[in-house]
Amino acid sequence: MSTSPFEELRADDKGTGGIPVEPHEVLGVAQPIMRRQAEEREQALGGVLRERNHLAAWLAALHPSVLSAAPDIGDGWYRLFLRAGGWQFTWSIRPPDLSLFDHVRRVPAGDARARFDGHTIDQKYLRIRSHTAVLCLSDDAAI
Repeated sequence: MSTSPFEELRADDKGTGGIPVEPHEVLGVAQPIMRRQAEEREQALGGVLRERNHLAAWLAALHPSVLSAAPDIGDGWYRLFLRAGGWQFTWSIRPPDLSLFDHVRRVPAGDARARFDGHTIDQKYLRIRSHTAVLCLSDDAAI
């Protein structure tokens, strides 16, 4: 059974007659592990965002939408502004996913269609649930 790098350091410590492990030795082992874990989490998050952005791109094809550069989020990031059910919805779009939105018009930050109405994330989700409920009601009436 393999041991972790920390267990190896402890084992080395025991074999050296009680010489303590130095902090820089622990950091030397911990930093690559933490870097790898951060990269794995970043990659997983990227996959989740890509899936979400596929759905946002689909919604943008169905509703009036524009994209505007969002340097406040990060270099190369955009913000999607979508209108549905009389409400505004926004999503941040990372650079690798921008090609999913080739069908959406790009507008300058000052464009009226790209003016943020101040909704919170909770309000956005409430708007989504409310609009979904309205759409479901209209389906029930057709049956």
